[in-house]
Amino acid sequence: MTEAPFGVHALPARMERLRRFGLGLGTGSAARSLTSAIRRACLLGRPDPFDVEPFPGQCARLHPRDNLSEKRVFGAVQFWDAAERAALMSHMGRSPAPFVFVDAGANVGLYTLAVRSFGPMRGAAIEPDPENLRRLRFNLAASGATEVAVVGCALSDARGEIELSAAGGNRGEICGTSAMGSETARAPAKPLLDVVREAGLERIDAMKIDIEGMEEIVLRAFFERAPKVLYPGMIVLEARRGETTPALAFLTEHGYTPVRRTKMNAILTFDGKRKDLPHGQA
Repeated sequence: MTEAPFGVHALPARMERLRRFGLGLGTGSAARSLTSAIRRACLLGRPDPFDVEPFPGQCARLHPRDNLSEKRVFGAVQFWDAAERAALMSHMGRSPAPFVFVDAGANVGLYTLAVRSFGPMRGAAIEPDPENLRRLRFNLAASGATEVAVVGCALSDARGEIELSAAGGNRGEICGTSAMGSETARAPAKPLLDVVREAGLERIDAMKIDIEGMEEIVLRAFFERAPKVLYPGMIVLEARRGETTPALAFLTEHGYTPVRRTKMNAILTFDGKRKDLPHGQA
């Protein structure tokens, strides 16, 4: 089925002005409460989706009722992974252009769109879930992001196939098992290094990886084979504040330093002078 052009699902002008007003309220507790009320007002009586500009110059068709990330970006983008986005923007400023970004577990492409709003970039957005992948493709196409390779696969340590399940009604939590939800699909699986090479990437300035518990398996397989030139300079890794996941332990043991912990993620940087990670070829 052909997607309607971007803009068809825009809010009425008055409600769009209200939504944008909420985005400018700052990040205090009062702003959080008020933006929540504004979001409810904008959604009232209107079905998903909604066409908005979540970041400067970027377009997205959002479904706030079934995806937590889309909900947050729709109504209060200033609260959505603000520290992570600031770290990526700062890292872009210290990296050669174009910035090379890999979005592993891209969901509907919001991280990629955020990075793209900072300046020239290229990279890959990897997403296995068929519905999220459809939304991802639309959002990048509507934004003119032809420099980003969209890859429809799961990540694993070997090629194969994996069963997916959407957990708890949130499309942002797609798991590699049928145990956590009733909506299932199958997707091809590839190692991260294969995806990077097929996308023609010669370096990775930064990577965001959020693949629902598969991070350590995927990263270990990547670093066992990847040349050092492909080691990401920065990694945004799903790891809740206060917990040490297997992936976080692996990275910190092999040359990465956590420079910031947020509620949901660890932000790590790699010192190129440190030892190679296991089996990587410089």
